[in-house]
Amino acid sequence: MKRMLGLIGLITLSTTSAFAATTGNLLLKGTVPAVLSIAVAPEAVASNLPLDTTQTDTKVASVNEVSNSNTGYQVAISSQNLGMLVHDSVTSSSINYGLKYDGAAVDLSSTDTFTFGTAASVDVNKDIEISYTGVPHANLIQGNYTDTVTFTISAN
Repeated sequence: MKRMLGLIGLITLSTTSAFAATTGNLLLKGTVPAVLSIAVAPEAVASNLPLDTTQTDTKVASVNEVSNSNTGYQVAISSQNLGMLVHDSVTSSSINYGLKYDGAAVDLSSTDTFTFGTAASVDVNKDIEISYTGVPHANLIQGNYTDTVTFTISAN
């Protein structure tokens, strides 16, 4: 009988521990990919600059910057002709100009970089403005005077 009681006690103890509370975890996770984009929207005057008329802070484009970087972002601006509108075939004929990016002067002699260090979701438009001293048409060689300005966005 003692054996039977011992066996019943063991079975009861085993059964009790088999129904003990247990836990399980569910990990919920979502991932947000990096979003970085830049788009340049030129004004009509950008492709038809009045080279004989002095321009001071004339808006030539709007730049849309989009970033969700958790380390901020930067915009690099470079000029193919280092801040000169150059005649298409007579490269010795040129007109120097300056640019402003969101009101700040851009150094076009090399790549100029503007850094925004705040981690945030950004979708912002910034103005691009040109300034130059006009040159009478009689003092310029007939033809097109051009430069290409490149805007590059990247995460910090």
